[in-house]
Amino acid sequence: MVKLIVSDLDDTLLNDELALSEENIEAVAQARERGLIFTFATGRMYASALPFAKQLNLPQELPLICYNGALIQRVSGETIYEAPLSFDLALDMVRYCASQGWTTNVYYKDELYVSEVNADVEYYLTIADVPVHAVGDLAVFLQDGEKQPSKILVVSPLGSHDETLAMLKNRYSDSAYVLQSKNRFVEMTSLQANKAIALKWLTEKMGLKMEEVLAIGDSNNDVDMLRTAGIGVAVGNAVSDAKEAADHITTSNNEGGVARAIRDFVLG
Repeated sequence: MVKLIVSDLDDTLLNDELALSEENIEAVAQARERGLIFTFATGRMYASALPFAKQLNLPQELPLICYNGALIQRVSGETIYEAPLSFDLALDMVRYCASQGWTTNVYYKDELYVSEVNADVEYYLTIADVPVHAVGDLAVFLQDGEKQPSKILVVSPLGSHDETLAMLKNRYSDSAYVLQSKNRFVEMTSLQANKAIALKWLTEKMGLKMEEVLAIGDSNNDVDMLRTAGIGVAVGNAVSDAKEAADHITTSNNEGGVARAIRDFVLG
């Protein structure tokens, strides 16, 4: 019996306009009226995910899984779980990315830091509407206080995301999770931080079992979560690896895929 519903945000719960459909809002409300818990597991920053939690009227005590599992923070703002990148690893990452000329986002204490605001950063901000801090040399920024960021993201140059992903995997796959989320985004988090690990920790804290979880997603960062949840559902627009990992495939993010999954496995 499903007791907890966990959904990815981008390209899953949100449509291509980065908005919550009325269909999804209604289905989430109906599930909650029946006593189920609904939350997010997203690669987004907490600050970027929070407005959608408020739009759904999710309770203050509800934990949100952010940064692909590197941070779990309640709607109220209380942090209950963190698994950041180590300082040494993060420092090597920003130096290497700088040597390649890549635009690099560093997420520290739920703030976004970049070396400069360029066209790549502006493109990223069209998806995640958050404040950005331009700090010049990111290595110097990290060295001040030996900062441990939640995540590092590379905005891949147009037409070269496959090459960027391959280079970063070759260098860091033994020390970090390296995956492509959106077409031009390659994300790196600690080996202790992915959605499946964070979800397992959260279910245990809630006194639930993974068999009681309905997880819904679309991307490479959802694969492990879809495999380990009691019911894993991929939306129709999901990448092939997510569809293979899921138990079921529903309609797309633009066709109320999350609402359909909730109706099929909870409300129906």
